[in-house]
Amino acid sequence: MRVSTTTTVLAASALVLAACTATPGDAPGTPEPSAPAPSTSAATPAPGDPAAALPTDAPADVLLPAGAWGGEGARDEAEGVADWHLPEACADGGPADATAMRTATEGDGADEGTVGVHQVAVFADADAATAEAARLADLLAACAAQGGAEGTTYTAEPLDVGAQGGGLATDYYGSGGSGDLDTALGTYLATTRRGAAVTLVALDGGESTVGAARETVAEQTRAAWELLCRYEQAGC
Repeated sequence: MRVSTTTTVLAASALVLAACTATPGDAPGTPEPSAPAPSTSAATPAPGDPAAALPTDAPADVLLPAGAWGGEGARDEAEGVADWHLPEACADGGPADATAMRTATEGDGADEGTVGVHQVAVFADADAATAEAARLADLLAACAAQGGAEGTTYTAEPLDVGAQGGGLATDYYGSGGSGDLDTALGTYLATTRRGAAVTLVALDGGESTVGAARETVAEQTRAAWELLCRYEQAGC
């Protein structure tokens, strides 16, 4: 009887000890918690992801809208790589490496009216666009150095719009060289870049002063730059 009692006590103690040391997950019939299954969906590239491809086309909405110049006359649009709208003194063809290009002119120049010009060239990447913008800057500098016919002079100057912004003032009679360029009769054009696109904005004709033409073109260039957000990695 003494041996039987001792055995019973030991067995009971073992059961109590096992119950105390067991964890909730050790209970019979309780399944192990499973780890979440890995997602199989591809990550969506975030805006500005360097891997995201930039568009290489030039749809109609990259141009300033009809009526933007506020003048009289019809609007003409053309699609395809064309010569940049530069003075003859420094014209040197169009953007040979462009993947797409659009040009719009608005106004007929009749009765001393003005003609607004807007061009957009798109490139495969920002490096190609940077190179073309630099080439345009060199052409504007060449205009300023060479001058035009019948006393016309050109002045190249920086323009604080976008990347590589620059302007070219055309002084019809060269009077700005000895006085105030802003009050000289003439026109103005500007070029700038945003990402993989380069744009040119110009105001031709009329009896405007260089200062007034510069103000108009600078305003239109800022508006034109805003339309090119799709061509940089940061997006719109």
